[in-house]
Amino acid sequence: MSEVAEQPSNISVLRKAKLLSSLPENLLMELAGQSKMALAQRTEVIWLHGMQVDFFGVVGTGFVKMTRPVTHGQDITTELMGPGQIFGLLGVVDGHGCPQAAKAVSETWFLKVPKHAIRPILGSHHELNQVLVDRTSGRLRRAFDRIARMTTGMVEDRIASVILLLCESYAVEEGDVIHLNIPLTRQDIAEMAGTTVESTIRVMSRWQKEGIVESTRKRLSILEMSRLEAMI
Repeated sequence: MSEVAEQPSNISVLRKAKLLSSLPENLLMELAGQSKMALAQRTEVIWLHGMQVDFFGVVGTGFVKMTRPVTHGQDITTELMGPGQIFGLLGVVDGHGCPQAAKAVSETWFLKVPKHAIRPILGSHHELNQVLVDRTSGRLRRAFDRIARMTTGMVEDRIASVILLLCESYAVEEGDVIHLNIPLTRQDIAEMAGTTVESTIRVMSRWQKEGIVESTRKRLSILEMSRLEAMI
């Protein structure tokens, strides 16, 4: 069993949240005082699609995947949220419930920021409101594009789409090679792509032989990004 990461402080998590970077320190301290740190175990459901929750989350350590239900009871992963990223804020703002389900991919510390603490700030801090609108609209467009690809594409296309999704937030460039230093197993990739582990292993093994990717236990490296992009 892996060792649980040390619990981060409330204020350190908020300071790393890019969406909240426009807030002054006194408001961040105020939010930190009203928020509560929580630990989600691997595969633990934080909330389900459509649920009403009284908080949004900020990832401290670990990863949370966001999913939406599609046909035949299948869930499609639309985003992977890592340290410093916020999830569930849209459900807090519009009051219509969470548009996506949230589930921990690994053991994850996340900060629960109550909606009663953020709403006065949203009402008075126009810069934060504009950032929220801009980022939310962009994320929704990308999420709908991914859902369309994952519900109609072949297995190889869906796996490529998942890897490109991860690259948006977690790519580390080293010359012409792009590394993904995140703790994802073949099982995780299969779940995100809506396919089986066997199919994922088969596709990834073929890509490795063809020189498209290079996979080790701790990271995935993309050697030929253009070939992945051509699949979707």
